[in-house]
Amino acid sequence: MSTDTSAPARPAAPLRVSAATTWRTGLVAAGVALVANLLVLVVSRALGADHLVRQTPDAAASEVTFVMVVVMTVVPLLVATALLLPLRRWGARAWRTLAAVGLALGLLTVPMPFAVDATTGTQVGLALMHVVVGVVWFVLVRRAASAASR
Repeated sequence: MSTDTSAPARPAAPLRVSAATTWRTGLVAAGVALVANLLVLVVSRALGADHLVRQTPDAAASEVTFVMVVVMTVVPLLVATALLLPLRRWGARAWRTLAAVGLALGLLTVPMPFAVDATTGTQVGLALMHVVVGVVWFVLVRRAASAASR
């Protein structure tokens, strides 16, 4: 006769985070990442990057503009923030997981700028922007999950 002495698994407690706090976390992440990415754009331009990108060497060049950086930084973080809302009921672990997924996506997409025809300075600047978004998201969402689980 065997007896199970392990404690029954309890579901993770829901995060005690309001929808407003969830959106604030995401908007702060978007704002910090945006400022950092615009700074990367300005500094890389000052260092000589032309920010002209071609999908193929024969294609017409597209310039990476401030507006493009704003859209490509803010929109993914707003979508990710919308994913945080339903994850509140699965607890802090779910938020930490989404934070890690965001970091992984930021790092896994670093090679993308190197797959287009652009100067090295442009490629490095764009790759750095991918890292910035992933790291900012990871740090701020994990911090919010830790604060909420206390």
